Amino acid sequence: MLDILKNEKLWCAVAGAAAIVVGKKVLKSEKTRNLAVTGLAKGMKLQNDAKATFQNIKDEASDICYDAKTEAGITEEAVAE
Repeated sequence: MLDILKNEKLWCAVAGAAAIVVGKKVLKSEKTRNLAVTGLAKGMKLQNDAKATFQNIKDEASDICYDAKTEAGITEEAVAE
């Protein structure tokens, strides 16, 4: 009987089975779902904020470029020729 308790493979199998049972309970819990939804929503907000910031930077750079061309006397017609 004591030899069975010293068997490493047996304890690995028991620990694996326990991990499956606990993992299933954790994955199906409402708290886990709420945490996942909240995390995803925060990620989506960060992505939208980053896109808006990038668009603002792009617009400002375009304005600066246009102002520089205007100041240098370069027009759209001159560039097309």
